[in-house]
Amino acid sequence: MGSTGGSGDLCPREAGDAAALVELMQQLKDHTQLTYRRLEQRAAERGEVLARSTLADVLRRRTLPRAELLAVFVRACGCTEDEAGEWLAARQRIEEREAATAGEPPDTAETSGAAAPGVLRQSPYGNRKVLMGGAVALVALLLVVGIPLLTGDGGAQPRATAETPRPPATASAALPTGEVRIRPLRAPALCLTDGRVLRLHRYRTVAVQRPCTEAVPPHTHLTAAGAGRHRIQWTHRDQGKGCLVLLRQPGLAGLLEPWEDCTAGGRAALFRIEPAGGRAGTGGTAYRLRLSGEDGNRCVALSGEGPGVAALAQRCTGADDQKFLIGPA
Repeated sequence: MGSTGGSGDLCPREAGDAAALVELMQQLKDHTQLTYRRLEQRAAERGEVLARSTLADVLRRRTLPRAELLAVFVRACGCTEDEAGEWLAARQRIEEREAATAGEPPDTAETSGAAAPGVLRQSPYGNRKVLMGGAVALVALLLVVGIPLLTGDGGAQPRATAETPRPPATASAALPTGEVRIRPLRAPALCLTDGRVLRLHRYRTVAVQRPCTEAVPPHTHLTAAGAGRHRIQWTHRDQGKGCLVLLRQPGLAGLLEPWEDCTAGGRAALFRIEPAGGRAGTGGTAYRLRLSGEDGNRCVALSGEGPGVAALAQRCTGADDQKFLIGPA
């Protein structure tokens, strides 16, 4: 019987590069004495996917593993959620260091001013006076130069699994530039926009789906944030701008709320816009909105097809309720 007591004496914080992190993954597997087949089975028991061939390839190549695969792997090895968070944080640091070495601009959202989990910053839709100047400046900038967008995740395509199906050939199309509409694949007549939901005895403005004919304002933009990540930004003539941030407080966890300071949410405000496959004939390439950093195994999902359904960050599954059509407004 193998030992499955978590990370043991291994310290992922000490990994200085991708090869060192993968070496620690191999040591963790050796520590558990679990076979590739058994790790695959343990992941399946949790409702997760960890293909043994994919894992063997990752441990052989010594390149940075995907955050989603790393999280599933360490949990299958018996690590707690706190331990899994340490592994994911180590991976994120290595990814940022490699991006900096490659000459990419630093992402200030992740290196300064990040809010601690559970601390709520003021939503722009409750502070009209402060935000008017910023909204006017943003609109002026858009009119003059537009907002350049990256064309996806910036890295190699993930190996196809049941959880991360291989994207179709059409998925390589560039994301649209400027103002966009984000429409759920299952309900393309609806758009991701702001709405009010009752939580903790008061109404809050969060991301919901509403008919596209009623979705503007606010205007939606994908703004590039470096290393293949984007912010989902809303601008409103009267209420200013706000970027969607993942909430973590009890009673609110999983909701996406617009914050006036787009850097305050840190990695909780950054998304990877990934081609996700799906019924391309319904309106173009389908995308998955994956969170960044330690939340990299979570994707934006809509549990229903009717107006007013709130968007939630849930474990990525590859299902159609986590796929969106993104096109010009």
